Amino acid sequence: MRTIADSVVVGIGKGGSCKTTLATQLSGIWASEGKRVLLADLDMQASASKVVGLDPAQHGEGRHLMDAIMYGDELVTVKARDYLDVVVAGRHTKTLSNHLVTAGDPADSFALPFEKLMASGRFDRLVFDLPPSGSSRLADMAMQTSKYLLVPTSSGVDNIEGLRVLAGELEELDSNILLLGVVMMKISAAAPRKRAETRQEVAEILAGVADPFHTIIREAGSAYDDSRKAGLFLHEYAQWASTVSVTQQIRGKVKIPANLRDLAREFYELADEVDDRIALAEQLLAGGR
Repeated sequence: MRTIADSVVVGIGKGGSCKTTLATQLSGIWASEGKRVLLADLDMQASASKVVGLDPAQHGEGRHLMDAIMYGDELVTVKARDYLDVVVAGRHTKTLSNHLVTAGDPADSFALPFEKLMASGRFDRLVFDLPPSGSSRLADMAMQTSKYLLVPTSSGVDNIEGLRVLAGELEELDSNILLLGVVMMKISAAAPRKRAETRQEVAEILAGVADPFHTIIREAGSAYDDSRKAGLFLHEYAQWASTVSVTQQIRGKVKIPANLRDLAREFYELADEVDDRIALAEQLLAGGR
């Protein structure tokens, strides 16, 4: 089974579980820290592409990935920020996903263009943003060929039960992917009991498989929508907001989300945690060779 170097899948589970939020915000922070990041959008809705400020219609709507996998063309990436490139998704992404259902050796076909890019030395980390589970053959291929997996979840009953299904699926998956952990999201900072209960549930479900991350991402309110309207990542929006005086906010009727600074800080802390787990996993994998 082939494994794409330095690749991280963010996802698996139903829609609305913050997969795209987690993939894009971590990618943006890693890029801001000088890591060369390739964010691969695998959802035909192109949500990740749009979050980073790219218009799919201007960048092929997924055709570049389709041509690379189906016809062997060089995979074209689009620069979104310094140190951050994107494989843009769109309507052709669905065509590609359908093609992979009947293609011979679909995992090899999927992995090859990404392997070439990572081997070129252009990128330090590859992040896959998955569509909702079960809706795309591309998601299956990313799970089969990537190195690491991050799973977001919230405190809802459906999400917690989804983790139980995930634990079973990982045991049956024909893949060497390593679950780095579960990221708990959309849980109010003012609800310590709910946070503790959710952490305990996650830890019990995934006992012996992975641990939940220490950092919990709080409920965001309007922060995500406001930052997206501004065309900025959360940490970029928080940096901009720090330059806006109270007088400017009053006169300009600029409303800064009250939780913005703390939300950005939590994503920075989570990015550091993920880096630490990847470094530890690399050490253990190297020692086991």
